Amino acid sequence: MHIVSDSVKQTSHMLLKSINQQKVLFLIYSEGPISRVELAEKTGLSRQTVTNIVNRLLKEKIIVTGELIDLEAGSGRKRVGLHINSGHFYAIGLELAGKYIRGKVFNLRQEAVASAERTSNKYGSIDVLMQLLHEVIDELLTQVPNSSKVKGIGISMQGLVDSQHGIVLRTPGIGVHRLPLKQLLEDQYNIPVYIENDVNLLSVNENMNGCLKDSNNNITIKFDYGTGGAIVHDKQIIAGSSFVAGEFGHYKGFYGEDAYPCHCGRSGCLTTLASSSGLSVSIKCTLEEFAEGIRTGDPKFLSLYEKIVDGIAIAVTNIITFINPDSLLITGRVIHTISPEMFNEIRARVMHQLPVTVNNVQLIYLHNKPDETKLAAGLVIKRAFEIPLDTLSL
Repeated sequence: MHIVSDSVKQTSHMLLKSINQQKVLFLIYSEGPISRVELAEKTGLSRQTVTNIVNRLLKEKIIVTGELIDLEAGSGRKRVGLHINSGHFYAIGLELAGKYIRGKVFNLRQEAVASAERTSNKYGSIDVLMQLLHEVIDELLTQVPNSSKVKGIGISMQGLVDSQHGIVLRTPGIGVHRLPLKQLLEDQYNIPVYIENDVNLLSVNENMNGCLKDSNNNITIKFDYGTGGAIVHDKQIIAGSSFVAGEFGHYKGFYGEDAYPCHCGRSGCLTTLASSSGLSVSIKCTLEEFAEGIRTGDPKFLSLYEKIVDGIAIAVTNIITFINPDSLLITGRVIHTISPEMFNEIRARVMHQLPVTVNNVQLIYLHNKPDETKLAAGLVIKRAFEIPLDTLSL
């Protein structure tokens, strides 16, 4: 006979209460104002259970009541709308790029209430990077109305990331390291830290509620300080066995005299010319100087521009043929700084070269990408409402 101990029963009961509360809280956050009756219908919980949870959340001031709203059109019946208390907790969102660290504090309505930034021509070392990172976080914490209500730090990172363990595998502006950034920051601030690659974060956002929301299989490519990518299959990010899947910047696009050495240890990678850092290292030219040279008709820059467009087009054609996505999104500062026509030229060459079996792909250009600090803060908010499914076996 199997006997379940009182402690196990109590643990299971507390876990169930936590899961039910998170279900209710997430619905209030995502669909509020919402009534108790609607919460019971959508969660499948009894009205009494919902009432108990709501009363507890109201007592703890996590949620608040709003004005009465019509329950049924023309019926005259009213419902009490329940809202998230936007000031109950805050999330810090950080954008860690090759030459700057930007941070903002967001409330639950995803409104920014504080900001800070540090810049550097080159970090040079992990110590310098960590010092600047601490300065940004410290400044943000001093601006929060109540720092104890900061529930987490989310980081959007240009570079390779093991997001599951919070380890940075390649740091922008520094190179290959195994930097346990999550652990370092959690030890310092005693606040949960979540880290994700910037292109993965952008891809997830666009797949959820952006220009890729109607797509199931797609690729996102970002030409910026570096060149990165994300691959989505059946609405899931493909990370690869060592988190390198989608690293489009190291697709070979240039040959012969144009095959410049890359920081990955090889040569001819797209990022050596199709990124602002690559242009700076390979031809000792800033992105803005390159764009100006094209506008003024400098033959050297025009020739290189043709090679870059062609290299990108060939690489994009090959990746579409190989993976067969329904959509491919291109974005980044390189494209809209160099020329407003650059995307159209890339698309025209890709469509001309694609096999007819895959030429139904949609090529999309995203000019105004979302605030990356907001996307990073979203990592914290998502975890705040996450149901601990991995513990259901308790």
